[in-house]
Amino acid sequence: MGILDQYPEVGNFIDKTDSYTLSAKEINSGGHDYLIVTQAGEEDSGQLLFEMTSQGLVLKESDNTVIIGPSDTFSPAAAALRCEISDPGDIKAVYNECRESVNQFSSATGPDGGNLACVWAVRHIARNALGRWITRTDGTAVFDPELRRCFGSNISERDVPAGGIIISPTEGSNIGHVGILGPVTGDDSRLIYSNSSAAALWKQNFTLKKWVARYHDMKGLKVHFYPVPVYVDAGPS
Repeated sequence: MGILDQYPEVGNFIDKTDSYTLSAKEINSGGHDYLIVTQAGEEDSGQLLFEMTSQGLVLKESDNTVIIGPSDTFSPAAAALRCEISDPGDIKAVYNECRESVNQFSSATGPDGGNLACVWAVRHIARNALGRWITRTDGTAVFDPELRRCFGSNISERDVPAGGIIISPTEGSNIGHVGILGPVTGDDSRLIYSNSSAAALWKQNFTLKKWVARYHDMKGLKVHFYPVPVYVDAGPS
């Protein structure tokens, strides 16, 4: 029996912009029953978290990965940290690590064996380059607001150097993605590097044109550009 046959309500929430393979598992946590639906695709994948109630399924969260209960998501505000732009040498180091990791860096130890690892891969590539975390989340719908609080959301693509971040956060039923930018080209041929869900491998798998066509034009998602953040102790208030 297929997922939609077993849980027909799920059909109202899945990403219909592309072909995704569906799987589901039921979990009991804190006395509540939940259903996690995974949508696995070639380039990107995501999850839906439902609470199973007497009135039916209630959607609680949608993102590239979902978590039931507390998580270790990085919270700069809670840690009294101030976000700043990393220095140019650090951003260049991220790009160099990103480029050297193509077809070498496996995300198989990431969420769902690399299938749900787009943010996971970006943050590990950055950590390999810098020795520090730029985020601890694995979801684009969490990572994008972190970056927006730091930098705002009106940064031009041409103002973000190689090693910077491109992100289209998951919104509603439509699955987003995140990657690292190559050098500025002045047109839509700019290269983008990101995790391949199907291969669980870091790839040079997009140009800016292909990214905008998929995530903005087809999925209706925002496309944001950010430099690499660094969090520093804000000191006493």
